[in-house]
Amino acid sequence: MWGFKPEVVKSVDEQLVELARAHRILALNGHVNMSLGHMSWRDPDGRGLWLKRSGLGFEEVTPNDFILIDLDGRQLLGSGRRHLEWPIHAEIMRARPDVTVVAHSHPLHSTVFSACDACLQGVCHEGVILHDMVAYYRQTRGLIVTPDQGRELAETLGDKAVVLMKNHGVTTCGPTIGAAALAAIFIERACNAQLMAEASQLPWTGPLDEELVAGGAARLDLNPNAVADFWSYFGRRLDVHERAR
Repeated sequence: MWGFKPEVVKSVDEQLVELARAHRILALNGHVNMSLGHMSWRDPDGRGLWLKRSGLGFEEVTPNDFILIDLDGRQLLGSGRRHLEWPIHAEIMRARPDVTVVAHSHPLHSTVFSACDACLQGVCHEGVILHDMVAYYRQTRGLIVTPDQGRELAETLGDKAVVLMKNHGVTTCGPTIGAAALAAIFIERACNAQLMAEASQLPWTGPLDEELVAGGAARLDLNPNAVADFWSYFGRRLDVHERAR
């Protein structure tokens, strides 16, 4: 996905530090919805995935707030409650060996956009980056709490990076923590921009199809260098915010 492979893992502890930071970065970028929402990271030893425990908002997550579950939902390590929607993570990871990280949240503009019978267009560069990378899950408006529902969601996602879930929220995935979190940030900004354009009642258009093909004038790809650059920026913003508290 986006032309690069999963990152080399230094240690589980270091990855959980980064995964906790990713939750807090998403909190600063419109993804807080009380204690709902969760990110996961594939266990490098093949035991399953590390999932944020239930009961915490994104802004509260520390490296100690993850549990290890297998792909059938059995809790192997860590304390705390397992999120009801664990099948989102397990079934996407089961279906997508290229995916290391999954994020599910309920950002306001993405959730509103998911209720509309519309597809995302490139109003701004975040939408352009996600060109042809968004799927639309409209089979249910409820929670994804069974493996069958998780498989259905994973099938809808296919090989894409983002799936908008009807009246529910958004799920993103990627080969690295930064890629999955950036996709979540970008889908929220892109949905907000399109809703604003529609609400303005002014004529507007997105880039032409020929401008969005590989090498096109409007094409923007989330390649490894871009991920490193953008993710570092959001990390610095988090550091400034947390130093000021």
